Amino acid sequence: MNDSRLRVFYFVTLLGALVLQVFELPYGLAVLRPLWVPLILAYWAVVTPEPSGLFAAFIMGFLLDVLLGCALGQHALGLTLMVFVVLLSRGWLTLFPVWQEAGAMVLVWGLYCFLMFWVDGATQHRADPWLQWMPVLTTSLFWPPMVALLNGLRRHSKRDPLRL
Repeated sequence: MNDSRLRVFYFVTLLGALVLQVFELPYGLAVLRPLWVPLILAYWAVVTPEPSGLFAAFIMGFLLDVLLGCALGQHALGLTLMVFVVLLSRGWLTLFPVWQEAGAMVLVWGLYCFLMFWVDGATQHRADPWLQWMPVLTTSLFWPPMVALLNGLRRHSKRDPLRL
């Protein structure tokens, strides 16, 4: 995939994750909603380990703060720290099959949710514990199919449509 197409794909996936994250759902489904933005940011941190992922994490976190009406900087801090941890652990994380990566990523998403829980507590904003911690498990379940889907889309777009 050439550089400009990769950048467009990167931004489209981040925008899609942002839309899926702020889309309002009934309580029964909201509890099961994966952490779309952390999921996509972690994928890109594993696939393309560039420090620019930290800047994208900060911007996406800031956008989530504004769209969700949270304390300004709450998601920005959490996402930036999460991507930093993924970038640090990328070397050994890629040695494992994707289903074992999902198990290791539980700790990363747990860290992110703990930071959100901590800031919510410090700002006197109480959230339902199910809404706070259940997405860690559902995000881990979504990790293998999302990695397969995004890898497949990246491989498919690498092919030259004029070449047989």
